Amino acid sequence: MTDPGIVADDPLGVLDSPTAGGRVIRGGALRIVTYGVGVALGIASAALMTRHLGVEDFGKYVIVTSLIGIVAGLTEAGVSNIAAREFATRERSERDRLIANVIGIRVSVASAGVVIATGFAIVAGYDRTMVVGAVLAGIGLVIATVQQTYAIPIGVALRFGWLSTLDLLRQAAFVAVVVVLLLADAGLLPFLAATIPASLIVLAVAVPLVRGTAPLLPRFERSEWLRVLRLVGVYAAAAAVGTIYVSAVIVTTSLVGTAEDSGYLGAAFRIFTVLAAIPLLLVSTAFPVLARAAHTDRERLQYGVQRLVDIALIVGTWMALATILGAEVAIDIVAGADFEPAIPVLQIQGPALLASFLAVTGAFALVSLRRHAALLVGNVVGLVAAVVLAAGLVPPFGAEGAAVAMLLAESGIVVLYWVVLLGGRVVHYDPDLVPRVVVAGAAATALVFTPLEGLVLVVAATLVYWGALFAVRGVPHEVIDALLRREPRQPE
Repeated sequence: MTDPGIVADDPLGVLDSPTAGGRVIRGGALRIVTYGVGVALGIASAALMTRHLGVEDFGKYVIVTSLIGIVAGLTEAGVSNIAAREFATRERSERDRLIANVIGIRVSVASAGVVIATGFAIVAGYDRTMVVGAVLAGIGLVIATVQQTYAIPIGVALRFGWLSTLDLLRQAAFVAVVVVLLLADAGLLPFLAATIPASLIVLAVAVPLVRGTAPLLPRFERSEWLRVLRLVGVYAAAAAVGTIYVSAVIVTTSLVGTAEDSGYLGAAFRIFTVLAAIPLLLVSTAFPVLARAAHTDRERLQYGVQRLVDIALIVGTWMALATILGAEVAIDIVAGADFEPAIPVLQIQGPALLASFLAVTGAFALVSLRRHAALLVGNVVGLVAAVVLAAGLVPPFGAEGAAVAMLLAESGIVVLYWVVLLGGRVVHYDPDLVPRVVVAGAAATALVFTPLEGLVLVVAATLVYWGALFAVRGVPHEVIDALLRREPRQPE
């Protein structure tokens, strides 16, 4: 049966369907499940890789991948989000030209960024392996950039099954390459090149999915580039700064701290980044609907953003608690006994996960509203705070100081975002939900006074948290209805 509001010859008609919200919730759940499977694979490979490379080489691995992560942030620079927003709102005849030129823009920027990153590695005095590794990791980034641009039309059309498949395949392919390298007793350099074959595999699967619905080759049309760049404008700077500020802490630590500081921070940071991808998955799944609503129905936008805030608060609180309670077992599994000093680092990063949920939700709401200046101000403040705090806190406190810098910077971004959104009446403080989440969180935290520990404590706290939340009716009915495939209710 066709959803009401879907135009038969236009796959984007689904965005106006009354069942779009349910699709988003189910799609978000599916993406998290497949991501969870990928994480399980990644944890297994990371556990082997950290033990194989050791503290010093693993620290070098994190430094180089963080440097390329900065390039990835500059390459992304919000272009894919703006492209998704425009793809969701433009006439069908204009979409192909948009995507083809976005491919051209992103590949050009990524290639230039890799050259600059390699130059930085040389100037910073990194050893030869790290310099060559930056080049190889950069090549993998360029290939991944093309595939990720192909994913834009897939996501906007709410084809979450295929989008989830690509997400899982990306992780599985990387893990497979890592396992092969471990069996071959490879050194650091091949691990830095592992993204090349992994990205090629995912690209090969993505091509047939978009053939016929979007162009495969890049275009370099000056007029369209200027048009896209005008659309991106301030947002490009805001998104680039927002993406790189965490990686900037890693690089700052490598310059002002010891090799051990970088290694311990790297182990905790690897776990943190895996978990921090979850809010991005959830909110980006809803972004096409938000963008369309901002273009056609402001009331629907406000309703959607409020529900996302509710979910961010609920899931973010749970993940923060689970990370704090499970830090010891997580570090032990991923890195081993040599990385024990990384445990308090990860515990400090736990609350940053809640801040990440709220920051990502606020960021996508602001993008939908085209409030790019607010994004730029918030992210610049976050970047400056992160680098300055890390430079001041790492020498006396080591990796724990770097984690505090990340937490404070992320919290500052949240405050600035939500001042704008609350002032614009896009979202409001929910006096009913917050106390319910606090009650559920307190009930779960109380388990630290029991003999439970390790993974058993995390599982028990999770069950108590969600059980208490359901008991006090803290889970939005839209989530339950969507997962059970009930007819959507009208918002109250």
